[in-house]
Amino acid sequence: MTSPPQYEWVDITKKFAAASNTLPIGHLVKDQNFGLFEAMSAIELMDPKMDAGMLCNKELCQVGSAEEAIEKGLLPLCPGSSDKPGIQTEDIIGISDELLCCMCTWLNGHSLAQTVLTCLYLHSIPQIQSPVLVSICNAALKCCELIYCVISTAGCYEEEDFLTCTYGYNLSPNISTSKVISLLKDGEEEINKKIKRGQEIKPAEGAILKRLTFWKYFVIVLHKIQMFEKKNIEPLKEDLKVLFHAVSPIKSTLQTGTQAVVTNLKHRKMIGFEYLVNQKLLASTPPRYIEIMERNAMCEHLMRLFAHIELVTKISDSTTLSSVIRFFVRFSEQNPCVLSRSCLFYMFLMGNKVLGEEPFTKVIKEEIKTFSYPVSFFSPYMSDTNVKSLVTNFLDGTALCIQDYLQAMCHNKGRQRRKLGALLPDLSDLYKKSENFDNMLHRYLSNTDSTANHMRSFSCWVLFITVEVMIKYLLLGWDLELYGIHEAHYIYCYLEYLFSWLRQTIICGQDQVLAGEALEKKLAKRNKNMKRKKRDKPNHMVLEMTNVYQMMSHGYIKALEGFAIQGKLDGYLDKKFDNEELRFRQRFLPFNISMPIPLEISKYPSLSYIIANAPPGQEQELFQESLDNFTSVKQVLDRIPPQHSVDCLAKVVKMNCVQMSLVVNGHCKDSKKPPILDFSICQNVPFMKVV
Repeated sequence: MTSPPQYEWVDITKKFAAASNTLPIGHLVKDQNFGLFEAMSAIELMDPKMDAGMLCNKELCQVGSAEEAIEKGLLPLCPGSSDKPGIQTEDIIGISDELLCCMCTWLNGHSLAQTVLTCLYLHSIPQIQSPVLVSICNAALKCCELIYCVISTAGCYEEEDFLTCTYGYNLSPNISTSKVISLLKDGEEEINKKIKRGQEIKPAEGAILKRLTFWKYFVIVLHKIQMFEKKNIEPLKEDLKVLFHAVSPIKSTLQTGTQAVVTNLKHRKMIGFEYLVNQKLLASTPPRYIEIMERNAMCEHLMRLFAHIELVTKISDSTTLSSVIRFFVRFSEQNPCVLSRSCLFYMFLMGNKVLGEEPFTKVIKEEIKTFSYPVSFFSPYMSDTNVKSLVTNFLDGTALCIQDYLQAMCHNKGRQRRKLGALLPDLSDLYKKSENFDNMLHRYLSNTDSTANHMRSFSCWVLFITVEVMIKYLLLGWDLELYGIHEAHYIYCYLEYLFSWLRQTIICGQDQVLAGEALEKKLAKRNKNMKRKKRDKPNHMVLEMTNVYQMMSHGYIKALEGFAIQGKLDGYLDKKFDNEELRFRQRFLPFNISMPIPLEISKYPSLSYIIANAPPGQEQELFQESLDNFTSVKQVLDRIPPQHSVDCLAKVVKMNCVQMSLVVNGHCKDSKKPPILDFSICQNVPFMKVV
């Protein structure tokens, strides 16, 4: 036997403390391969507070596997009755409900090993003698398999949302979806036969019937989502309605089944479950105790999930790319769970097919045609192989960026912002390529037809998408509560700047559409077989709302400048370690792209400069200007047709008008408290509350 290695340990504590005292405040020393991420992720081994393997709870774990539980008689396999030991009907109800609780906990970001796979019956299905319990266990595994397939394929998750590790367990034990549904139907028919014969069924049997129906439709819905086709969307909607309404009967009979018991040591006990059985599978992680979702909360979670998936099916009503993007944005604002977000992306765009039918490039082409109506899309020119090749190459490259954009909108909001920031360099590269494509097509078409003008047709649309992504990036900061009141000024300055860019791109696109229609009219006179479609004015409402948001941003800017002059923001400014220029550069670091041209700090009117150079009474003029802007916005919103939902925005604007009227008249003039930006009414537009 070899002798253990000998080490000569040296105590460096005093040297380390002395060296650290020489560092200035705020400085640190780090190794090239050990940064902040590694420091935050580091685990101190052998420490019970950090190392899950050192958690002293082994005495709470009764068995280490399903086989051991069967040997000790702790896992009944045969059906029982009032005078016969075994699996009681109430136990099956409780196991079904607990499986759903574990599944919902899994979808909340916990591992499969600590949730669903703590059910020992799932590891011993062949030995179970109860057909009903067998069908429920198979259904639970099949649901986990289908959920895993949809979420992992869509790729709209992060580690905090969903853990893909199955720890070597097989979620599909050689049984097809149709077989699982057949087993559930057999259980239903057995109870329904008793009802048809006029036999009285026990409350527990009625509760079992409701759960079998639920599991059956749960499997059916998930299978239809996995094998989604647009032609099957109506049957899917019908099944979702049945599934949604199947939750209420389960909720009303929760007390019928065997209940889980939580001990004084916060250890959960339930027949057929051992919550610590898979603890040895986990990596060295902080040993947080997994709290399985309670049954009432589980029912509420499932109802929200099915309501969101039912909303996802309405994506088929969005016929244009712009309406699809708006749908994705509105859907993400409802804070859906990882499964419903994944269903949206999975159903809309998998395999570069929109709703499983038409190519994604075709949808993008129609969107560009609506926005700027490029002459290269005209039938006389698209018949040219060179033009067709250039257009196809551009659309293929664009499809990848737009796909990443839609996928980013299906992440949780914190990741959305990070993904959108990472997408901006790709959009910047796409803009440069689109300019090259525009120039090549323009030169080629000009040689063919001197009247054909293709300048900026593609790049204008790409710039429009880029600015929209930048605006969404900034607005998400408010939603995630990343900004302080002292930062609101330069946030709204940049938003006003971006809205002006957005307005210019829309107007540019409209001008190109008019030029394209004029050229199309000339071509139609030459070629009588060429058909012309009557076109509406493109993006009229988008332009109207862009003007609204630009004016509102200006209103916020002037109000904040007035509050700064009054000294309401002094508590946040002129601090020893504050550097407004550094904050500005860090906040807008992802915007250092080629187009749109970044707003330079030299062109930003900083609050410190405004305060230092403000003449007496300047704040009243600023407040009045802010009030005038909000009043103008209110008048514009009053003219918008009722079919466009701007109710919450109109309410915020009206409240801001009232508040600024009070401020103009001297309300809270002597108060030094900063204004409150209240986002409770409208998610992206705050109501300014002066206190």
